[in-house]
Amino acid sequence: MKSFLLTAWMVILMSGFTSLNAQDLAKLGIDTSFLVPKGLEVGQKAPDFQGQDQYGQSVSLDSLLKEGPVVLIFYRGDWCPVCNRYLGRFQDSLHMIISAGGQVLAVTPETNDNIQNTLAKSKVGLKVMSDRDEKVMDAYGVKFRVTKGYQNRIKLGLGDDIAINNGQEEANLPVPATYIIGRDGIIRFRQFDLDYRVRASIQDMIGTLQEWNK
Repeated sequence: MKSFLLTAWMVILMSGFTSLNAQDLAKLGIDTSFLVPKGLEVGQKAPDFQGQDQYGQSVSLDSLLKEGPVVLIFYRGDWCPVCNRYLGRFQDSLHMIISAGGQVLAVTPETNDNIQNTLAKSKVGLKVMSDRDEKVMDAYGVKFRVTKGYQNRIKLGLGDDIAINNGQEEANLPVPATYIIGRDGIIRFRQFDLDYRVRASIQDMIGTLQEWNK
């Protein structure tokens, strides 16, 4: 119990509780006139979900947990250079996460065609699920409405339309959070930061998996 509380406290310290104001959030693309996401907390029960991976195969949290702890990663889309660089690091580290007992599932609102673009750009072999109906993002408290200003920045700077990339009329994105879910379905680790440039480290993931698999 003491170890769990200590771990939970350490995670809270690094979980993205910031003093960002509305102007700061707008620069990050978060429309504060809608709900500002807060994410789920360590110790909460992780909501189950079902969908299909990039190969059209059924995937659910419940079935994955039967094989071991799940590292659940949210990313924004193939248009996001930060996401592509971050996912690319997993190729060299994926075997270490697996050796530590974890399975990795990436969740994104983008279409299956764009998932293939992401995998090609990042050169990583991850299982990815398209959250086209945005139910997983909603359930995990990571979804936000994208400001018109940020959408225009992406169109002008990267030549991409976020809503079209997701096959939707409105542009919604997830905070690129990471959760590690134990086999009992309880969230053991959370990295959640409204600043999309701040991501969970591979070392933190491996350390958490090793700790909870002792």
